[in-house]
Amino acid sequence: MALKIAVLKNNFPGCQSPFMVRSENSDVVEYDKFVEIMANGRTTLSQIDILAVMQLYKEEIRKQLIEGKTVKTPTGSFFLSAAGSMDSLDESFLPNDQTKNHEVRLHHRPEKSFEASILDELQIVREERPDLSVPIIRTVAAAGKKDSGTIRSGGMVQIKGLRLRFDPEESGQGVFFVDADGAESHSTFYPLILPGTVLASVPDTLAPEIYAIVLRAAVNGKDVREARFEGVTISA
Repeated sequence: MALKIAVLKNNFPGCQSPFMVRSENSDVVEYDKFVEIMANGRTTLSQIDILAVMQLYKEEIRKQLIEGKTVKTPTGSFFLSAAGSMDSLDESFLPNDQTKNHEVRLHHRPEKSFEASILDELQIVREERPDLSVPIIRTVAAAGKKDSGTIRSGGMVQIKGLRLRFDPEESGQGVFFVDADGAESHSTFYPLILPGTVLASVPDTLAPEIYAIVLRAAVNGKDVREARFEGVTISA
């Protein structure tokens, strides 16, 4: 198991770097499972013994923190920190008042050698996260019984995939047939537009040859992105 990282497009304004790194943990170890793991480790304590120790650990740390102390443990230090702003020197500090920006938060500062021991042995794997603002074409096929699988000029084509829905009233969106020279022909009739399936007319002006089918859609409602499917043969 490892820490998973992904490189994503940075949409924060004013940021100089176009991409940012985000991470995801490989799994969650529930408390009961963690106690079981500890009982199987280098100890003679049973799971019941460990549960009792952990409960005592929690209770005693709580008592010390209530007194405003910093509590040092093998993994790091627990401490409380207050923050907020005031309009006058004698204004009351009211962390329980929702109309104020006053707060007290519990923090854990890792012990340096403990943190270093983790980072020294940490494994990191990089994975790709799908861009959910981009349509994806999975398959392209002829639509209609008479075509017997052949996509014909003036016929209909069925496109299947993900996030295919678009606004046919927008000239920049829809299904386009692109020839080898890059010339585009726009489909003008759509009997069906669904996120997973689109039925589109094949322009009757297309010459028999191989085309790329491009579907453009504003999946997020503002940015038009495209999916491309190469090698589609159009017959007369």
